[in-house]
Amino acid sequence: MRMMKAPKQISLEPEKIEELIDRLEKKSLNEDDYPLLIELIKGMVWLNLSLKEKKLSIKRLRAVFGIKTETASKLLDFLEKNDPKQSDAKSSDPDGNPTEKKKKKKGGSGHRPASDYTEARIIKIAHETLKKGDLCPDCKQGKLFNLSPGTVLQIVGAPHLQVEIYKPERLRCSLCGKTFTARLPQEIMNGTRGDRTAKAIVSLMKYRGGLPFYRQEQMQNILGNPITASELWKMTADLADQLLEIYAEMCHQAAQGKLLHNDDTTARILSIAKERKEKLGTESEEKRTGTFTTGIISILENSQAEIALFFTGRQHAGENMNDLLDLRNQNLPPPLQQCDGGHNIPKDHETDVSNCLAHARRKFYELADNHPKEVLKIIGWFAKIFANDKEGPPEEDARLKWHQEKSTPIMNQIKAYCKQLIETKQVEPNSSMGKAITYLTNQWEGLTLFLKKPGVPLTNNKDERLLKRAVLNRKNAYFYKTEKGANIGDILMSTIETCVLNKVNPWNYLLAIQEHQDKIQKNPKLYLPWNYQKHLKQEEPSHSQSCPPQPHGSSK
Repeated sequence: MRMMKAPKQISLEPEKIEELIDRLEKKSLNEDDYPLLIELIKGMVWLNLSLKEKKLSIKRLRAVFGIKTETASKLLDFLEKNDPKQSDAKSSDPDGNPTEKKKKKKGGSGHRPASDYTEARIIKIAHETLKKGDLCPDCKQGKLFNLSPGTVLQIVGAPHLQVEIYKPERLRCSLCGKTFTARLPQEIMNGTRGDRTAKAIVSLMKYRGGLPFYRQEQMQNILGNPITASELWKMTADLADQLLEIYAEMCHQAAQGKLLHNDDTTARILSIAKERKEKLGTESEEKRTGTFTTGIISILENSQAEIALFFTGRQHAGENMNDLLDLRNQNLPPPLQQCDGGHNIPKDHETDVSNCLAHARRKFYELADNHPKEVLKIIGWFAKIFANDKEGPPEEDARLKWHQEKSTPIMNQIKAYCKQLIETKQVEPNSSMGKAITYLTNQWEGLTLFLKKPGVPLTNNKDERLLKRAVLNRKNAYFYKTEKGANIGDILMSTIETCVLNKVNPWNYLLAIQEHQDKIQKNPKLYLPWNYQKHLKQEEPSHSQSCPPQPHGSSK
């Protein structure tokens, strides 16, 4: 049986379930009972199949039988629904002090201001009959002067890949038979079938937009410009080749960072899966069965640039971090590392490890059903710490002092309360709640590093958001065929996401890299996403930097 979809959320109120069981035993079902029974049966089948496929997690269970998000307001609503006594918790903080309920802001129209459209083409419209310096047509005395123009936005669309067919004229001599053919433009003669604009947009759609090649192929077919998935892949492979020096330099620069976030997620590479299947049962069989995509964000000391890196293959995040730190200057102090621990720690390099507070908070959050009173207290204290971080000063030293004053007492309160729960035997050490407390105790040094060193973030959320790009590709494209394909994806995603982190337009950057290959080969360090514009400024601005290039042969 194929894997069925997760059922709709099921409300399991004890009274209703008991009443339903009673009616089943008496064989007196109501008409309203059948939809609930159908959902319960679907839920049991889904649960059984999920366990067989090893795809079941607490998060997925809560999405069906509980709540779907981790916000405190959702938790309170859920607990109040299942236990009316929890309604008082909405009007008080963890210490029992009354709080005011904040009103939700209404959403806007969804329109963005004209200043946000930084790459829009500006079209100036002159007045039909008047110009600056003319006499006023009304009073006939004053002279006209310019005001700031009004703004009207017009959104236009076009297929993201268009095809141009060149037909050079050919002439033949009627006497000697010699043929003369019109000369094609230089870029057409020397280039590939896909030009630099095609390579850039296909890469962005695939590795930023998550649109697999086969879906791009389908779209091109119905729009009358059929381009195969294999040709689309070849375009991205060509672009990745041109980015090799940039990617290598980004790895080198990232290794020198003062702060590194890292984590990983599962990946699937068919060639590795096939290789492991062939080795199954042999002496050379690999002990490790998984493949992973590691996401690393490095924040540099001086330039304050941020670098995003992806590594997909057999290694865990800690092993990829270890390889990256092999490139680190030995004179530099150990970097700060923000992660969740476990497989994320490098083996051969020392780092100042900071553990993610959001990860520790989640371990308690998942236990809200069984320990609502205790969890609400702990979640409330965590909320205060995150609020302190949001309100704190931007300077690192001032921020450290701020947290030491505001957040140290709260962290100590959390630890003392958890210790009290164990000592008073309100919580068993081997229970789920006891294990969450054990995790908090064991990771205490890493969880409180933000109270001891400047520049330490509270969470690894930045890297979690980065890994969503890899997850999006995994969900839509399912797998990489080969390790080479995975490497191409890593190079392009790393380049694009580094542009995004540094607020650089990735479209313009990918075009510039292809246009200035000769300069990049000589010194890639000068053409990284955050500094390439400065080094191209002295040259004549290329068409790619002012507005998207027009197709060959078209006119504005």
